[in-house]
Amino acid sequence: MSKMSILGVRGDREKVIDALMRLGLTEIDESETELDQTRPDLDQAANLDMRARLVRAIGQLQDRFPTARQLASKKLTVTEEDFIFTPSEEEDIRQLVSRYESLIEEEESINHEISLLEQEMAQLVPWKRIPIDLTKKRTARTRLIFGTFMDAVSQETFEADALEDFPLTAVQLLEEVGIYPAKVVIVTLDEQLAHVRARLASCAFHELADLPFTGTARDSLLALEQKIESSQAGCQVIEEELKEIAGQCGRLMTYHDFLLVGYDRARAEEKAALTQYTFLLKVWVPEDQAEKTGSQLQWDFDVAWSYRAPLEDEEAPVKLKNNPLVRAFEVVLEMYGAPSSKETDPMPVMAPFYMILFGMMLSDVGYGAMLMAGTAYLLFKKKVEGGTRQMSMMLFISGISSVLWGFVFGGFFGDLITAVTDGRLNFPALWFNPMDSPVQLLIFSMVFGVIHLFFGLGIHIRNERLKGNLIGGLADSVTWYLIIPGLGLILGAGALSGQPATVELLKNIGQWMAIAGAAFGLIFAGHGIKNPFKRLIKGLGALYGITSYLSDILSYARVLALVLATSVIATVINMLGMLGGRSVFGYLLFALIGVFGHALNLALSALSAFVHSCRLQYVEMFGKFFVGGGSFWKPLRRSTDYVKIETDKKKALAVNKEMGEAS
Repeated sequence: MSKMSILGVRGDREKVIDALMRLGLTEIDESETELDQTRPDLDQAANLDMRARLVRAIGQLQDRFPTARQLASKKLTVTEEDFIFTPSEEEDIRQLVSRYESLIEEEESINHEISLLEQEMAQLVPWKRIPIDLTKKRTARTRLIFGTFMDAVSQETFEADALEDFPLTAVQLLEEVGIYPAKVVIVTLDEQLAHVRARLASCAFHELADLPFTGTARDSLLALEQKIESSQAGCQVIEEELKEIAGQCGRLMTYHDFLLVGYDRARAEEKAALTQYTFLLKVWVPEDQAEKTGSQLQWDFDVAWSYRAPLEDEEAPVKLKNNPLVRAFEVVLEMYGAPSSKETDPMPVMAPFYMILFGMMLSDVGYGAMLMAGTAYLLFKKKVEGGTRQMSMMLFISGISSVLWGFVFGGFFGDLITAVTDGRLNFPALWFNPMDSPVQLLIFSMVFGVIHLFFGLGIHIRNERLKGNLIGGLADSVTWYLIIPGLGLILGAGALSGQPATVELLKNIGQWMAIAGAAFGLIFAGHGIKNPFKRLIKGLGALYGITSYLSDILSYARVLALVLATSVIATVINMLGMLGGRSVFGYLLFALIGVFGHALNLALSALSAFVHSCRLQYVEMFGKFFVGGGSFWKPLRRSTDYVKIETDKKKALAVNKEMGEAS
C-alpha cells in the first residue's frame, strides 16, 4: 500500500471523489482528516429516511408480485445512463413511493373494515332463520332484549326470578323448545330494564350485540355482504394500481442505490480537509495502482498528487493478493481478523491446510459429492455473488478434498455398499479404514498436526525477518523444529522399525536432536539480552513452552473424533434403513431413511468440519505467528444493494434478458 495525497480545487471536490468511487482503488485515510461540518445533516437524514421507505416498499412488492420477485434473485444490471436521476425524476419516484404508501394504508383500512364486517356477520349467522325485525328494540313503554341462553338451567332460573321479581317481564323462545343454545327475546318495562340486565349478567346469557341492523338477520346479512363486496372491489382497484407500481420495482431499486452512492459520496466529502479555495484528501492505494490513479485524476481535473510508502509507525490497510484457489479461503481469515500490514499473508499456507483438514474430517465420497453438488448449484446455476459466492467456492473446493479423502479412507455414505449387498461388496480404501484402525489415524493426525504447526513457525521466522529480528525468529522456531521430531523419534522409534539396532539408532538420533534443540533455545532465546543470567532464564522459559506444544498437537486428535463420528452415524443410518429387509418395501424404507438421515449427517458433519478446521487454524497455527491488529482494505467505490452498474449498455441488456429468461 502507498499513501497518496490529492490536492485540488474546492469546487471539484465532489467530482474528484465521484471519480475515485468509479475507479474503486482508494481508501480514504481518516487518521489525518477532520470532518467537514459545512454540509447540513438534514440532507443525510432525508437520504436515510427515503432509503428506508424504498427498502420497505421494494421488499413488500417483491413478496407480493411475481414481476417484482424475479428481480430479487440477483442484482439487476443497469447502465450508467439508467443510474442517473434528474431532479424531476427523483420527485416522480418520491411521489410514486408516497402513492404506494397511501395505497397500502388505504388497503389496510379496508381490510380492517372487512374484518369488522365479517365479525358482525359471524354474530348474525346463528339468527339467520329468525324472522323478526331486529331493528325493533323498543315500544313506547317497553324494551326488547335479543340474546341466547346457553343452557336450560340458566333459562329456567331467570324465568323463575322474573316471575317473582319482574312479573311484567316476558321471555319468548324464538326456536323450538329444548334446543340449546336457545335464542330468545325478553320484553320488559323501561324502568325495569337495568334490573333485568343485572339479573341476566349472573346467567349464562349472551345478548346480541347492537349491530347496524337493517331488518331481520337475513336482511342484515345481505346488507353486510354487499358492504364486503363493495370493499373487496375497492381492494381490487388498489391491487391493480399496486401491480402497476410493481412494474417499476427495478427503477425503485436503482433509485435506492443512487441514493446510497450519493450518501457514501457525501460522507467521503466530509473527510477532505478544506481551505478557502482548495481541498486535501489523503488515501491509501495499492502501490502498483498509484501512478495509474494519479495520472487519471490529473487528466480529468486540476489536481496535484503525490504518494509514498507507509512510514514505520503507520498501519496501512491490508489487501490480500492471492490466486483464485487461495482466494476462496480468504473468508476464513476475514472471520478471524485482518493481519498487520507488517506481517506475512498467511493465506498461501492456511488455504491448503484448511482444505486438507476439512476433507479429512468429512472424508466421505458421497457426502463430499453432495456438498459439491449443492455449492455447484449456487455457483453456476444461481450465480450467487459477494460473501455467499466466496463461501460456496470454499465449500466446493473442500468438497473435492472430502471426496479424495473418502477414497483414501474408503467411505461412501459410511458403509452403504456393504449394507445394501449384505457384505458381498465393500467400498475399497486406498490406504486404511479409520473404523478398523483408529490408532493409526490418531498417529497420522498428530503427525499432520506437527507439520501444520511447523508451517506456522516458518511464517513466524519470516515475520521476524521482516522486522529485522531473524535470529529471534529462528530461536523461537528452530528450537521446536529439533525438539519435537527428536521426542517423536524417542517415543515412536519402535513403530518405525522392527530391527532393534535401527530402533536404538533412531532413539539416539532423536535424543541428540532434542538436546540440540534445547541448547539452541537456551543460547538464542534471549538474543539481544546482555546479562547472561537473564538470557538463561529467558531460554528456560522458552523451553517450558513444550507443554503448550504438546497440548496443541493433542488438539489434532479431533480429526479422529470427527472422522469416526461421521462414519459411525452413517453406519447407524444404513443399519436402520435395512431393518425392512431386502424386499421392495425394505429398499423403499431404506431410501426414505437414507435420504433424510444422510442429509442430516452431512449437515452436522460439514458444520463440524468447518468449525473445527477453523479452530485448528485460529488457535493452533495462528498462535505461532499471527500478530493481527490490521484492517482490511475497504476501497471507496459505488457500493450498491440492488443493482450492478455496467458501463457497456449492450452487455447490460443481455444480462437482464438472461435474468428474465431464467425467471
